[in-house]
Amino acid sequence: MTSPLATRELGRTRGPVLVLLHANGDSAASWPDAARRWGDGYRVVAVDARGHGASPWFSPDQLEEPGDVFIVDAIELLEEIAGDGGPVIGIGHSLGAGTLTGVLAARPGLLTGAVLVDPPWDTPLVHGPRPGVGAGWVEAVREYQRDPERALRDHAVDHPCWPADERSGWLEAKQSVDLDYLATGSGRPGTPWPRLVRDIADATLVVTGERDCLVGEATRAELDTIANSAIEVVVVPGAGHYVRQDQTDAFHAVVDPWLAERLHRGGGD
Repeated sequence: MTSPLATRELGRTRGPVLVLLHANGDSAASWPDAARRWGDGYRVVAVDARGHGASPWFSPDQLEEPGDVFIVDAIELLEEIAGDGGPVIGIGHSLGAGTLTGVLAARPGLLTGAVLVDPPWDTPLVHGPRPGVGAGWVEAVREYQRDPERALRDHAVDHPCWPADERSGWLEAKQSVDLDYLATGSGRPGTPWPRLVRDIADATLVVTGERDCLVGEATRAELDTIANSAIEVVVVPGAGHYVRQDQTDAFHAVVDPWLAERLHRGGGD
């Protein structure tokens, strides 16, 4: 079966594979700086999650548990990619990292490893639909669509450290989002993250920041209690939820050596 998800190939045509899963409201367009840095060494596959970019929108029944739909979709796509026989690492941000959390728990061994950028491992737990939050997301996206030039100007003021083309990719993604999905205010897996984390067996690097992050001090304390040796957590100083874009060089100084080590072990060339 062929995955219904739209993808963009952003690197080499062969070799070790990095599969990029974006944040809520973003898309495969959201990785241009990362693609430049990783594209010479890896095959880079950026994915449009369901309800984003060129991928199919949600059916009404799928909106009951959209987070679990993301996981099923991702497993199907990753099985296709891993079927080529080479090492595959998933890299997810926020929503995408939550999806990968579910993949890692359900399918140990499918991936060589995973990098989770500030996954939605909230403490206290956030669970289920949040229509009030969803209404705010929908209004924000509609405003970005009504006045994209203003959206770019405001974004540059609010996030001055971002690479310029990352900002353009952020805006491009907002032009094609399933608003019925956004209105649910939900995208996390149906199973609470502490239960999923206990089942992770593959090497997993969690990268978070110091401000406005989901993997904050309380979550890190919970992870210490769970004590899963497969999971390593690194805090990037000065970064917010968009760790890679806020502190790009510091992010890659942490992630790139980790990728090289894992993929070398996995037999990548």
